[in-house]
Amino acid sequence: MKVLIVCVALTALVSASAFDLYPLIRPQFASSDIISGETAQPGEAPFIVSLKTSSHFCAGSIIDEHWVLTAAHCLVYNNFKVVAGLHKRNDESQVQIRSVSLKNNTIQHKLYNGGVGPNDIGLIYVDIPFDLTELNRASGEALVGKVSLPSRQFSQLGDGVLFGWGLDNTNKVPNTLQKLDTDIIGYARCKTLLPSSAPLDPVNICSYNGGTIASACNGDSGGPLVKYNGNGVEIIGIVSWGYTPCTTTTYPSVYTHTDAFLSWIAQQQKDFVPASNK
Repeated sequence: MKVLIVCVALTALVSASAFDLYPLIRPQFASSDIISGETAQPGEAPFIVSLKTSSHFCAGSIIDEHWVLTAAHCLVYNNFKVVAGLHKRNDESQVQIRSVSLKNNTIQHKLYNGGVGPNDIGLIYVDIPFDLTELNRASGEALVGKVSLPSRQFSQLGDGVLFGWGLDNTNKVPNTLQKLDTDIIGYARCKTLLPSSAPLDPVNICSYNGGTIASACNGDSGGPLVKYNGNGVEIIGIVSWGYTPCTTTTYPSVYTHTDAFLSWIAQQQKDFVPASNK
């Protein structure tokens, strides 16, 4: 049986109400690949970051030197690290690491209810800005960079790319960043492809690979679904939830649609007061 899950980081975070609505929920946690994906090239996604305690638990995307965009359900640990410039998880020789606290450095959307559903978006503020000009010493490619928010000048549907470190089709955790070419579909079409009970919302967007087993999986949570266009790379979605087992499901994967929260992102950045200034 395919089981609906949210890719959260702690079992305790799945609310009682979520279990009441979806009694077959089986939270599963892993720390890294993308089902049916391939290895990304060094410097191909300089904007992706790994959120880590003792190990990787979620991903995020740098949107400027102080801010990382991620899923609200990833913001659960009192203290954790944001690691930028990471390609192989066991090689931190060229990374930029920022320590953050849940209380001082993170913002969850107030309408996110803690379970499977909409408004699964959050922001992380790093006190020490990322150096967005650093280059990979071996390839000369950008080591750390930012991704653009949707400009609305181009279609956000169609060809997209998902990056992440979530479980692969052998149910193992790969060492190297993965990517998956996928088709981005809108809410209306996605709704027709998911069970009628799925908690899909107009603020969601989906990726779909025509009924094949290709999707985001555990450990990809908070990571970027991007689209390449005339402006470069734009982040269209944030990995939110999907159906498991990841290695057998052919349902679409569900993302928070970044475009639906542009005003929210701008307002949070404007209103945020760093702890050092309080």
